[in-house]
Amino acid sequence: MTVTHQRIQRLVGMACLSALAFILMFFEFPILPMAPYLKLDFSDVPVLLGGYIYGPVGGIIIALLKCLIHGMVHGFSPAELIGIFSDFLSALAMLLPFCWVWQHHDWSKKKQAVMGIISGTITLTVVMSLLNLWVLTPLYMAVWNWKSTLPVSQLVAIGVLPFNIIKGLVVTIVYVIIANRLQAWLDHHRTL
Repeated sequence: MTVTHQRIQRLVGMACLSALAFILMFFEFPILPMAPYLKLDFSDVPVLLGGYIYGPVGGIIIALLKCLIHGMVHGFSPAELIGIFSDFLSALAMLLPFCWVWQHHDWSKKKQAVMGIISGTITLTVVMSLLNLWVLTPLYMAVWNWKSTLPVSQLVAIGVLPFNIIKGLVVTIVYVIIANRLQAWLDHHRTL
């Protein structure tokens, strides 16, 4: 296989995973009654698969493309931009710990899976809680001219924190189940 053919195959693979991630963004649903505006989707599973196959840069590109396509379809209003930025950062918060775990080739697949789930969920929860506390929630409040009856810190504690724990666990466990089923195929196509 020539280098040009490998590059084309890599670009096509990343484009397909980006398109799949974008499609999965449509199947979102609230999981916490006290924060119905926070919705879970499985669009980060293709990002994690792409990160495994194409490395961290490939995963970042897939996350960026899914967010850009989402913005092109739904528009780039200030509220949408905040959501796109938030989605991109949450994808990176799960992807990068997994990339660190995948570097430990001496670990068993089971240990990699457990460490990926734990580190991905903790990183997602901490990063998104702090971002919502200091940046995202105040931005949403300013854009929508919304005044909350609760302080932002309480909104984060009762909504964002539990949501991201659940999201991190569910998305990473789904990724691990899919990756386990596709392990031979993923290893065959891995370009690292």
